[in-house]
Amino acid sequence: MTVNLNATILGQTISFILFVWFCMKYIWPPIILAIETRQKEIKQSLIIAKQAKEELSIIQRKMEIEIQEAKEKASTILNEANKQKLFILETAKEQALEESKKILIKAQLEIDMKIASARKNLQKEIVDLSVSIAEKVIKKNVCQDKNEILVDELVVSLSQVKN
Repeated sequence: MTVNLNATILGQTISFILFVWFCMKYIWPPIILAIETRQKEIKQSLIIAKQAKEELSIIQRKMEIEIQEAKEKASTILNEANKQKLFILETAKEQALEESKKILIKAQLEIDMKIASARKNLQKEIVDLSVSIAEKVIKKNVCQDKNEILVDELVVSLSQVKN
């Protein structure tokens, strides 16, 4: 039994050596190549990820700067718009005050003209009434013959005042 055991061990050793040689020759190189290729890809991916991360931080800083500039511009625009709004409001107030003064002056002139016209009309009516009353009173109180000259003079003078 020793011979069989030694022959079996020797056969298995030879088989194992052939198997290892076959694996080292045909199976191991593609596996090693695939592993090395994958390692290179992983390294490149890590490098690219690191570069992308740096670019992202640079872009974020640029965005923060641009946002800050946009906020400042917006603030400036709002301030200028508020100033312009206040200017427009003040101008509108001044124009409204001037216009209201003009309207008041015009209305006052119209009122004064209407008052003057009413006074003239009232004076004419008073003169007309006075003349007619005077005519009636004189006609009743004065004899036609004696004071006819006086009545004519009075009527002529009142007629002149009337016109």
